[in-house]
Amino acid sequence: MRATGSSRLGAVALAALLLSQAGCGTTSEYVRGERLREVPLEETHTDTLETVVDASYAGRVTVRRNTCTEVSTEFSKKRIDTTTSPPMGSLIAGVALLGGGLLLMSQSEDSSDEEDGMDLSMTLGMGLALGSIYPLVTALTDEDVSRVEVATGEVEEERSRRCEDRTFTLEAPLQWSVTMGSVRRTGRTGEDGTVPLLRPLHELVEEAITDEAAVRRLVSGRGIGFRLELERAPAADFRLDSKALPDEYFRRFAENYGRQLGGDARARFENCELIGKSARETLECYWSQ
Repeated sequence: MRATGSSRLGAVALAALLLSQAGCGTTSEYVRGERLREVPLEETHTDTLETVVDASYAGRVTVRRNTCTEVSTEFSKKRIDTTTSPPMGSLIAGVALLGGGLLLMSQSEDSSDEEDGMDLSMTLGMGLALGSIYPLVTALTDEDVSRVEVATGEVEEERSRRCEDRTFTLEAPLQWSVTMGSVRRTGRTGEDGTVPLLRPLHELVEEAITDEAAVRRLVSGRGIGFRLELERAPAADFRLDSKALPDEYFRRFAENYGRQLGGDARARFENCELIGKSARETLECYWSQ
């Protein structure tokens, strides 16, 4: 069997088509590069003032400040060029095998030998042509990919907002007032903006808590509420722990209270005075009976 002119023409066309389809392609994309510089543009503050009392009964104004800064950040701009191409080794091998096979088959067709069957040139040519299929298919289906990074010289700007919180004491002379029931004390803080409250609170207790029911609540450990107002901040309510009161306060009350008792009540009270280590314990002992 011999190759005809049309089959030879078809094979040549196929080779040309493979070569045309096996070209290179390049795509480009722009990406953000290194950060070049950062410039703060505008800063704003939002303050929240709060009246606080710590464990030692020192009052102060706490400032919770939220600071937000608008920042301009510049980045370099880069271009990534991606080039895809067929495996050149497979392409060259495939085209060479196909070309050699076509050449041999052409020589066989032009030969004057009219013997039946395929001669050696035709056989080799067909073998080479068939052998070109795998490398040519590989060249069409596989890709070699290379990427090149190119500096464009352009700059990309991004604006962002960064916020942070911090807490500090308002250090300035401030007017203050503390109220317990209907009794009130006022004054002015020092330069540090702090007011020690134990002394005025003890004075307020002396004035405001004089009846037996209220003293009983203190002895039982319930404490007593008070309101603190400091300039620039909203007023706030707190509680004085009865354990923070000096025993002298309970002693004065116990002396007056004991003198009013008589008979068995007086005897029980005196017995509690012997047992208790403080005036508060004496009252607690008597009222618990």
